Amino acid sequence: MFAEEWPLMMFTLLTQLGVGTFILLTITGTVLESKENHKAASQLTNTGFPAIGVIMALALVLSLFHLGTPSGAYRALLNLGSSWLSREILFVGIFFGLILGNYFVAGKGQFNKILSWITSLTGLMVIFSMASIYSSSIRPAWNGGNTFLAFLGTTLLFGVLGSVVLIMQGLKGDKLSPELINLLKKISLIGIAALLIQLVYLPVYYTALSGGGDAALASAQALSGSYGPVWVIRWILSGIGAGLLAYTLFKKGNTSLPLPANTVYVAFALVLVGEFLGRYIFYASAVSIMVG
Repeated sequence: MFAEEWPLMMFTLLTQLGVGTFILLTITGTVLESKENHKAASQLTNTGFPAIGVIMALALVLSLFHLGTPSGAYRALLNLGSSWLSREILFVGIFFGLILGNYFVAGKGQFNKILSWITSLTGLMVIFSMASIYSSSIRPAWNGGNTFLAFLGTTLLFGVLGSVVLIMQGLKGDKLSPELINLLKKISLIGIAALLIQLVYLPVYYTALSGGGDAALASAQALSGSYGPVWVIRWILSGIGAGLLAYTLFKKGNTSLPLPANTVYVAFALVLVGEFLGRYIFYASAVSIMVG
């Protein structure tokens, strides 16, 4: 993998972490609001939104390393009608601005459902635009539905783990209410589903690569050869992390004690490493079609 792709890789991961966590916090806050638990909804978002803002600010800084200068982003915006990169830059900027708006509202002790859902939908447009850039490239390994599944899957999995971590930070060691525990149990299943859907699609993806042209076949051989062990480790780590979170919530959440924070942090760390390895392989195994 080329050195210049590292900032781009980290940009995609941090952006998906920020978008996913925001969406899952929005879902959590919306459910709490519907049950008239306004204080809890405000408390969670007041802690979570600033953290997401920091994550997205770091992602934006990394994107500049790829674009070269801030003026590079400005020039890219001139092609909104034809370029997914331009649309991605636009939606990332809007998403970041909306996060600041949510932070301002949350700082007043409020949770604005409408604003949060507009921000969440903008975040989904960020992920769609990002995936569209890669799915229309000259690298067969990136073309097609697998890229959309991979990016959305990472977004949801990151969101599940990230939101639970921020919720625990917001509660500062207090025991989660039974209502919130039951909600987080359901949310944890979203992460597991995001992984399983990708795993079910993998045979389809690999078969398509194996039956493609030279570049596609080279990517398939890399996935089953030199990157094979790392590819397997990637799925194991992410799977254990998602499973550990679900186990903790379902088995430990019914006790009178607070959730074991260290276990949740370990689950989050496992998923972070697993998704990092998956994204590294995504870049490293993609072979370009020879042009000319």
